[in-house]
Amino acid sequence: MRTSATYLYCLVRSPGTLATDGTPDGLPGLSAPRALAVGDGLWLVAADAPLPEYGAESIQANLQDLDWVSSRAMAHEAMVEHFGKTGTVVPMKLFTLFAGDDRALEHVRSQRSQLDRILDRIAGCQEWGVLVRFDEAKAKEVAAEEARGESGSKSAGTAFLLRKKMEQEASRTLLARLRGEMDEVFSDLQGKAAEARRREPVSPSPLLLDGAFLVRSAHLARFEKTVDRWAKRLSERACEVTLTGPWPPYNFIGGEA
Repeated sequence: MRTSATYLYCLVRSPGTLATDGTPDGLPGLSAPRALAVGDGLWLVAADAPLPEYGAESIQANLQDLDWVSSRAMAHEAMVEHFGKTGTVVPMKLFTLFAGDDRALEHVRSQRSQLDRILDRIAGCQEWGVLVRFDEAKAKEVAAEEARGESGSKSAGTAFLLRKKMEQEASRTLLARLRGEMDEVFSDLQGKAAEARRREPVSPSPLLLDGAFLVRSAHLARFEKTVDRWAKRLSERACEVTLTGPWPPYNFIGGEA
């Protein structure tokens, strides 16, 4: 009877033997990571996962425990990021498990042609995220300044109500206009990246743009300069632009690995 399963963190394309010393701790309860040779410079980063703690029923039962899932997701991410510094990496999904090393290797080798295409596409690239958020409080401050000038001759009570109305209308108008301009922002950034993905923000939300960009290392400075230009331009219009990364290319590997 099996007492453990093979847990997979990621695939790594790296010349020579893949070193596994100096790695992060990994998921709680798992063995130290080891490198399994797929062949021709491709490696699987794997570890032993004790059963039944990491069996299907146990994982399913613990998915409602946010602390349990979060601690393991962070450990998984840390391991993927570590190996991303040693070669081109394809992250595996959290809780990717096989009955043993042989089954894991068989699965990967059966998809070798697809994986090679993915690895060729993402080689020399990093994933970066760009978020654009609307700051409603700042928008109302700008509108309030404009409203004061237009209500100066009114009585105190009337002026107050007029300012509030103008603030709300100006904020809604600006928000609608900005939402329409996010296509231009995304298109500009997309032009500086090898590939791009856009996730639609859940409404209502102050998030106007949630984009992921696969950027070649050689073009990173140009991409960052473009983000900075938009950040300065949009800050004057009550928006905050945030650049996150670099990340492993989770959004650009499809569902094949």
